[in-house]
Amino acid sequence: MMNLSSALVYFFLGCILTPVLHGEVFSSIYKLKLLAKKEENLLRILKQYNDSLVRGTTNNTPVSDMRLFAHLESSVNISCRDESYPENPLNVLHLLNRYINMWPSIPDIVLCDSCAISERERDFNQSYHNLKKGITDWPKQHELQAAVRSFLRLRTTYYLDISKVIQGNINEEKTEPLSLSLIQLIIKEAEYIKMWDEALLWSDALLDLLPELTSTNISTTAMFIDQIKARILHKASFTADAADLLKIHLKKVGVLSIQEDYTKYKKELKEYPKKNVPKMWPFNEQELDSIQKQLCRGVIRKSNKELSSLSCYMVETIIPYFKSKAEEVNKDPKILIFHEVITENEIAYFKEESYKVFIRSGLQNYGRKEDANEEIRLSYTGWVFEKDAISRRISKRIGLITKLDITERNVLSSSESYQVANYGIGGYFKPHLDNLHNPIWRQPVQSDAKFVKGSGDRIATWMFYLNDVRAGGATVFPRINTRIPVTKGSAAFWYNILPNGEVDERVLHGGCPVLLGSKWICTKWIREEGQMFRRPCKLHFNATVH
Repeated sequence: MMNLSSALVYFFLGCILTPVLHGEVFSSIYKLKLLAKKEENLLRILKQYNDSLVRGTTNNTPVSDMRLFAHLESSVNISCRDESYPENPLNVLHLLNRYINMWPSIPDIVLCDSCAISERERDFNQSYHNLKKGITDWPKQHELQAAVRSFLRLRTTYYLDISKVIQGNINEEKTEPLSLSLIQLIIKEAEYIKMWDEALLWSDALLDLLPELTSTNISTTAMFIDQIKARILHKASFTADAADLLKIHLKKVGVLSIQEDYTKYKKELKEYPKKNVPKMWPFNEQELDSIQKQLCRGVIRKSNKELSSLSCYMVETIIPYFKSKAEEVNKDPKILIFHEVITENEIAYFKEESYKVFIRSGLQNYGRKEDANEEIRLSYTGWVFEKDAISRRISKRIGLITKLDITERNVLSSSESYQVANYGIGGYFKPHLDNLHNPIWRQPVQSDAKFVKGSGDRIATWMFYLNDVRAGGATVFPRINTRIPVTKGSAAFWYNILPNGEVDERVLHGGCPVLLGSKWICTKWIREEGQMFRRPCKLHFNATVH
């Protein structure tokens, strides 16, 4: 097996190039749970092989590889039995890492060049490859890399303590500590996407915890980490600091690459002194503490004056005995939370129907071409059409509460079908407006579905929360300092268009990354068609309150 020093050298050289990512599996808790279940079959054939070794007279397997078998058995026994296992981002990294780096190494260990190959080994190899062939969504390296980048987003959004994270702690939830190889990958990805401050923080944390992670080659490992730190400092134009960091290692044996880096940095300092002006810190927009991140953490609060103007009340409908609990979270523009507006059976219905049609989220309906970039949106979505009594009953309820026309028609529909979304590790949605910028008085947009073509823009948004989230996942409105926490059975509602027909830029909103748990939402976008007498223009052109 690769020793620690060799692994660090390989990691250092591998940092030069990282491919473009288009993650798939990691962005849905649903998919990850399926993977965790399928891993149980891999463990079963491994245990059968191990049991046959115990019964046999010889043991082909070195002690170090037996430790790998034991580690897999311990981890998989937990993951396949704990339904909430993939709802912790560290567990997701462990799960993907096992599929990508651990399981593929098992056949090589069993069929090693120096091992005696019997029918037992050949049977295991055949069973393994049959199982692997049947797992069509076997994760790939780029998906682990994408999951790491999502985890970095979580770290910088919620200010997670890196030392605690390495030890397997997030928000007091304990799981398996991060391995040295995963920490290396995190540093590598942070460096590649130019989160240099983050890469340095992880490098420093790794140096502090090295004695706990390994008992051998600590000084050599620390030297390679310093070399990585120096390279990052050099990229940020802190060339003098990079040279000083390497200087202490020059007298050590077998450090030719460090000598070469040191010589390069000193030469640059001598030839281009004016070019080595440090850049502003932090270097990457993702590392800045934006208003959205503060809202996600619940740091920003409304003033006492703003809070005192908000109220809770019962919304009456045309049916005297049917009322709905409403909570104001912002006055102007008015943003409401309606509590207890969907039942357990209806939640199960939406999940079951969406499972059948899940696809990875794009941005086709947001006034631009479909974008597969996971830096925009991380979720799986499925459209649920109004085709039966359950969906029609729910739409009727939304119409009664909002007093808007929610009717779905074959043409000129007053609303879109339900969009169900499941957010996975770090799943989030960047701040955006729901508008399509195609008002009802304009020529219909050709890319619109036939049943909403000519129905105008999205006048309002109704969003059900289908489950509770242990941490993260709030909906935030950075321009109006408003935050809606995820509460199962409730729904958020707001208007996207002012009474005069113009876009309300104030309702820019985004979904915070999910830290612990899984987030399920169901959105109904209401169009302008059919709302003329239900939501008429105000007497004053610039009126904003609805």
